[in-house]
Formats: sequence, C-alpha cells, structure tokens
Amino acid sequence: MTEAQIRSYSALRNTQREFETTLILRPDINKDGIASIVTRIQAIFEKNGGRMQKIDNWGLRTLAYPIETNKRGIYLYIRFLGGSDMVKELERNLRIWDNVMRYLTVVIDGDVDPAARPSDVDDQTLDAASDVSADPLDIEAEKAAALSATIHDADDDDDRDDDDDDDDDEEEE
Repeated sequence: MTEAQIRSYSALRNTQREFETTLILRPDINKDGIASIVTRIQAIFEKNGGRMQKIDNWGLRTLAYPIETNKRGIYLYIRFLGGSDMVKELERNLRIWDNVMRYLTVVIDGDVDPAARPSDVDDQTLDAASDVSADPLDIEAEKAAALSATIHDADDDDDRDDDDDDDDDEEEE
C-alpha cells in the first residue's frame, strides 16, 4: 500500500481522496520564488504517490486583515489527489517555508479513482501559475482615478469656454 492511498476501513480499495489547498504567499515574492514553491509541492506529490489536478494563481489580493504586517498576499490554488499522509507532509512543509503566510487544505471528495480524474496540469499551466497579476481593487482604483481625471479635465475645459464667452459679451457692449 502506498502512502497516497486512503488508510481507512470504510474506503474503497485503490482509491484516493481529492483535496484542494489555497496558499497565501508574501506579496513581494517574484515569479522564480513562486515557481520554486510549485516545484517543491510537485516533488512532495511525486514522492508520496499523489497527483496535482489543477493549479491556479489568483494573483495579488488585498487581505481582509493584515498578516505579519502585510496587507496584501498572492493567492495560489492547488487541487490534487492523494492520501492523508501526503497532506500531512505537504502542510508540514508549508509551515516551514518563509514565503507561505497562510494555507488551508480541504477534502473535496473521497474514494476517487485516480484513473478517472485526468490532470489539467502541464508546463504552460505551471508557467501561468508563476505569474503574478495585479490586485482587482488596484485596477478598479486606477480606472476610477483615470475617469475622475478625465471628468475634471472636461470640467476645466467647460470653465475656460464660459470665461471666453463672458469676455466676448463684455466686448460687444
């Protein structure tokens, strides 16, 4: 029996559980740092007989509350197949790594046939998971600032036109 199998009397033979882990990484980590974390996580899965199903980088987000004086964090979502021993090893490593501020692992499904769940992870997906996108709140703030500046400039132009009209009226009298 490999470590990635479920060690429960009620579990079906040759099945695994499906888990998802959400990580919050430090906001100052670069693409190479994220790629290093992903590579280490994959090594844990391979060593313990698990398999990564999906990985997604949700980008830089504003946190609900500061964590270790950081008001932002990079969210990384990972869905995988494995056993509880593998999750224990993964979480042990996540506690040690300095760039991981928080993590949460949740069981999605039990008694999953690994052959029935193909993996969506390839080199392109792993490369995309290493990219850090901007915070949606920052994008909205930039749009609002640009819109405000456009409106303000338009108002200034209207004021200048009104002043010119007043001068024209004075000259005619």
